[in-house]
Amino acid sequence: MKRAAPLWTVCLLLGCAAADSGFGEPPPPPPGCQGLACQIPRCAAGQTTVVRGRVTAPNGSDPLGQAVVYIPQSGQLTPLPTGLGCELCRDPVVGRAVASTVTDLEGNFALRGTPAGTTIPVVVQKGRFRRLYQVPIAPCQDQEIATDGGKLALPRRRSEGDLPQMAVAAGDHDAIECVLRDLGLDPSEFSGADGAAAVHLYDNQTPGMPTLPGQLALPALLTDRERLLRYHLVFLNCSGTAYSQLLLADPQVRRNLRDYVAAGGRLYATDWSYDFIQQVPELAPFLCFEDGRDCALTTPHDFHAAVAHGGDGDPLQASVDLSTPGGRALAAWLARLPSPVAADNVPITDLLPGWVLLQQTAADQSRFPATIWLQSVVRGLRRPLTVTFDYPPEAVCGRVLFSSAHTRDRLPQRTFPGYCPLGGGALVQEQILEFLLFSLSDCVGTIG
Repeated sequence: MKRAAPLWTVCLLLGCAAADSGFGEPPPPPPGCQGLACQIPRCAAGQTTVVRGRVTAPNGSDPLGQAVVYIPQSGQLTPLPTGLGCELCRDPVVGRAVASTVTDLEGNFALRGTPAGTTIPVVVQKGRFRRLYQVPIAPCQDQEIATDGGKLALPRRRSEGDLPQMAVAAGDHDAIECVLRDLGLDPSEFSGADGAAAVHLYDNQTPGMPTLPGQLALPALLTDRERLLRYHLVFLNCSGTAYSQLLLADPQVRRNLRDYVAAGGRLYATDWSYDFIQQVPELAPFLCFEDGRDCALTTPHDFHAAVAHGGDGDPLQASVDLSTPGGRALAAWLARLPSPVAADNVPITDLLPGWVLLQQTAADQSRFPATIWLQSVVRGLRRPLTVTFDYPPEAVCGRVLFSSAHTRDRLPQRTFPGYCPLGGGALVQEQILEFLLFSLSDCVGTIG
């Protein structure tokens, strides 16, 4: 004799009007409901349908705060725009959602008042990183997502979800591409400049260094406006002047960089690649580098004239700027690492023997606002080490990140990923750059 399905199974499949509604017909959907809104169960007083979980980076371990979690009304993902755009946090969910929330600093979330069913789509999104999971949700219960301890990781490869299109100019020194790999991006998502991967590697090394097949030199990226505007994120690693001096003497390159950020692009530059910010007239006023010029002069200063410093020892003791919500979030995140780091004692190691000094952000923060994330006393002055700013200030759309502190030096005479440093775990500044990488790629403004 075939046994009757248990009550919870019937509720899961059909939805229940209340916890004691028995096996009767499910209640009719709310008048005028659409899509998955019609599967939101009516619960008894004091009950609701709640699903909990934790969002991580693609590697499945590093928590992600301020990630958006939602259930699309249609049950499907709305395609993201292919090109650049002003992705504002006031409307972070593409397509209508029947339930949405934002993760806390440890990546935890609670979606309330959700639809119920055996396969309910739950979307996790951080900027252009987006993935859809199909999960069972029982009605009128408070439950954890039934996957790997409730974890929902962002996609490792495009077959799992959406990834931003990224360009990395591999330089002579640090290697943000190695941090991207450690975040969990699949090896198949790294290629030369015209591959099918999410991360395209360009060459900004001293000429003669080994490169990957199809790894075009940096001028191919920055002189070609159409090519540049294909990328959601552009990373300009610390390097010498093999290409930068001639490139930045070209007015078209400077206009391309300005137009890229103004259109919604996210530009990341470290240490001696600072000129890609400093030499662009519209970006130069936001940051004042220590180069002997008055910070009141907001037009571009001399090329590659910043003071090289390296005399404060290794590690350099830095601190998180706690005056902003972002800084406080970074401090709380550092305190939750497996090896906690105090916000007022952040050790910065592996700085170059001569690294670029920032003097300050703009004196006029009302016109050229910037956020200081990391700072340190160097040469007797408290200076920014890592900063971001949004552009243009009157109608923010894109974002720029500069950091004197960057990743470990790459190993010489090798191609990616063979030049990525081996062992030892991530440096503290690499963990900070991981946090800021998602901040750089995220929507602009305040979520909601």
